[in-house]
Amino acid sequence: MINIPIKNNTSNHYLRPRWGFASANDSSLMIENHELERLAKTFGTPFYLLVENEIKVRLRRLKQAIPYSNFKPQYAIKCNSNIEILNIIKEEGYDVDASSVGEIVLSLLAGFKPEQITLTNLYKSENDFVFAARIGVNAITIDSKEELDEAVTIAKKYDLPMRLFIRINPKIQFGDHYTTEDHQYGIPIEEAKDAILKAAKAENISVFGIHWHGAYVPDTEVYRMALRKLIPLVAFARDNGCNIEQLDLGGGFPVEYGDKKIFTPEELGPGLVDELEMLLEKNNLPKIALIFEPGKFIVANAGIGVTKVVSVKDLGKRKVAVVDGSTYAFLPDPLVWECYYHILPANKMDNEPEDEYDIQGCTCDYLDMIGKNRKLPKLEKGDILAIMDTGAYSNVLASNFNTFKRPPMILLKEDGSHQVIRRRDRYSEMFAAELDVIKPEQNQRLKDIYNLMRQVGAKTSSREKILLQKLI
Repeated sequence: MINIPIKNNTSNHYLRPRWGFASANDSSLMIENHELERLAKTFGTPFYLLVENEIKVRLRRLKQAIPYSNFKPQYAIKCNSNIEILNIIKEEGYDVDASSVGEIVLSLLAGFKPEQITLTNLYKSENDFVFAARIGVNAITIDSKEELDEAVTIAKKYDLPMRLFIRINPKIQFGDHYTTEDHQYGIPIEEAKDAILKAAKAENISVFGIHWHGAYVPDTEVYRMALRKLIPLVAFARDNGCNIEQLDLGGGFPVEYGDKKIFTPEELGPGLVDELEMLLEKNNLPKIALIFEPGKFIVANAGIGVTKVVSVKDLGKRKVAVVDGSTYAFLPDPLVWECYYHILPANKMDNEPEDEYDIQGCTCDYLDMIGKNRKLPKLEKGDILAIMDTGAYSNVLASNFNTFKRPPMILLKEDGSHQVIRRRDRYSEMFAAELDVIKPEQNQRLKDIYNLMRQVGAKTSSREKILLQKLI
């Protein structure tokens, strides 16, 4: 690593306090002592950058923010499932929330024990149920009456013990803009007691916990409202033979995007724990484990998408900067929801904003817009842009639309080094599912094309001319 003196210039126009790892050294954006423009030359653009120290800070913040002696935090793998990220999560003493058998496999590869993994989603095949139960996961979360029927049938069919969470929709309404009334997650609360009784009577079924998923929670009061509805259900389940030991309140912590104000875990923790302990005492319940399963809060602000300007177009009514990344293979969130990413001019940090630009992706699709009306210095071909707060969902949602390769992921480590934790895609693996089922000679054709691609810039030999004729 090359050490460069840094000005801790938090007053820079483009920086925000949440990026404690970022600073401006004259024109250069610095991330943990690394000049971003230099990293772009080393790895090529686009690529993802993750800051290990920021991930660890957030993991520790959450633990300290919930002052409850039986707190068992989990990490929602779906937000960023990279194995090296999971290793960090494990080292910090977290368990994991898996949304599929694939994520269970990733967890095992990262060294988690089965009892540290909870499987939570809206559908599980028979094989999924059997695999999860046989390896001994912490719990399998049941999302519907139909899924409970399936679990009961499979447990009996295979004489297979299953530890279950029952996911409940408590039908919460908060203010004018938040409700779980129409959420697809969980068994509606008016049907919850019947589901609990059915599970309690079934062979090989142990109802071990109650679960709630609130999606994106806007206020700390929502969690307390959930407690008031769920704790009486815990008491009901225990009174009817279910040994409820865990209560899972999901994730849903808001994340700073743009300049939107949000609540923090520190603002949530004390009031929530007071409410929980009061309700446990009121319902004569023991100090059951409390689970939160954050994902975005842990990794979103720790990630940066790095891309390069390839052209600038003045269209009269608007100016467009086309970059070598896209919303499809690189940053899909703006396609999925109205996500606002701060975009920083990584090689022009000391230049004042001059113009508004639309930052357009490189695919032939009108929807491929990374950011609209962004005030930036005069942009030119070759400028490097840092797209902040991209550590959650970006890489797991990315596709190979237009047959672009998904970018590599680089981890800036605590010791000052950097590590490639995911390489750029290869065509061979992008096409593997098709090449596996077509004629074998297609594999040889792909090898021949690779050989040609390696010859870029070299004189064409007679052998390559013959090869080109065959391919064409």
